[in-house]
Amino acid sequence: MIAEYLYTFWPYQIFKSIFFRGGMSFLTTYLVIVLLMPRMIKTFRQLGITSDFTVVTPGVRPYSGSKPIMGGGLLILAIMISVVCWMEFNQFIVALLLILVAFGLIGTLDDIQKIRRRKRIEEGKEEKKSYTDKADGISGRVRLLMEFTVATMVVLGLYWYIEIDGHLVVPFIPLKWWFPYLPRYLFIPFMIVIIVAGANAVNITDGLDSLATVPILTCTVFVAAVAYAGSDPDIQQRLRLAPLPNDVREVVVFSAAVISAALAFLRFNAPPAMITMGDLGALALGSTISTMFILVKAELFLPIVGGVFVLTTLSTIIQRLYFKWVLIRKGRPQAERRRFFYRAPYHHHLQALWTYSEKKREVESVWVDLLKKIGLRPPEAEDQLMRSEDVNSRVVWRLHMMSIWLLVVSLLIYFKVR
Repeated sequence: MIAEYLYTFWPYQIFKSIFFRGGMSFLTTYLVIVLLMPRMIKTFRQLGITSDFTVVTPGVRPYSGSKPIMGGGLLILAIMISVVCWMEFNQFIVALLLILVAFGLIGTLDDIQKIRRRKRIEEGKEEKKSYTDKADGISGRVRLLMEFTVATMVVLGLYWYIEIDGHLVVPFIPLKWWFPYLPRYLFIPFMIVIIVAGANAVNITDGLDSLATVPILTCTVFVAAVAYAGSDPDIQQRLRLAPLPNDVREVVVFSAAVISAALAFLRFNAPPAMITMGDLGALALGSTISTMFILVKAELFLPIVGGVFVLTTLSTIIQRLYFKWVLIRKGRPQAERRRFFYRAPYHHHLQALWTYSEKKREVESVWVDLLKKIGLRPPEAEDQLMRSEDVNSRVVWRLHMMSIWLLVVSLLIYFKVR
């Protein structure tokens, strides 16, 4: 660790400071990504590291092909470099690294399978599904099995090697009123579900350029604030927060690296994106952030500050359940015509709302009808947009603003209202 060597030669307390090491972690991560990502994008374009079926037009500039995936691999590498350089390897950092790498490997297998399947379809060795414009990866069941296996191993390690217990901080309720404790046989499954659900929620949200990046930022900022305040005895007692071990302060430095990785990635992932993080990055960062919430005893705040992830996941579940329910009761024609959302996940529903079309919609939305009844009407035709790029930007930025105010609300609830 560079900070330790610096302190050995020049014994200044600044080299042990959380803020100094957090700042250096931020700068290191940012520089690694900004310097290496352009070359990575160019190489991935040449190698065809993508799951899209968009064909590159020969001799046309600028680049007209599909966006490369697996950009999250560089984010993971940059975070790991910052860990080695500026962080102390305590049990919390080791646990976060294990989750980051393990779920990153699962995402890598999924992305590689997508690339291989796309090439097989282009070569005529496999038939393309009519309803998708991207190649599929490994089956959902196999991926979930791997995710639950990894999460179980890490959670058991947390219990054996880390100072962690089953106490839960409940939003809006002071600790002196209720600080519930979950016994091991309940808390272990609870943590496993949080990690796996968080990983897949980020993966589902990563469907539009930069859509998952800002919620990742806001969630990590919240964790950093809780970790710093809860591990400082004076602040913890003054604000009456849940006490955290002193070693949790290293999570602040780790959070700085994740925040920096997300900001640096925005340079290349902001609409129109030059590269996407893929399952490799989404699963790795989603599971890691979920684990960070567990380490700082803020598990129940994850659905609040990560509301965009929850909205995306719930909209997908609701859409599927409603379709099956109508299919059973009224048949396929009605199920095809009457959906809960126009499309799912929710950001695709918003795309449909903001896209101008002279044709009458063939699909009806239960959600839009419910909003109309309470006075919230969809955008008028004069406010809709014709270009898909403009529609995507409007949808993404509306959800980004939602992520920011959810962060503010969550901080108010945790530090004041509670």
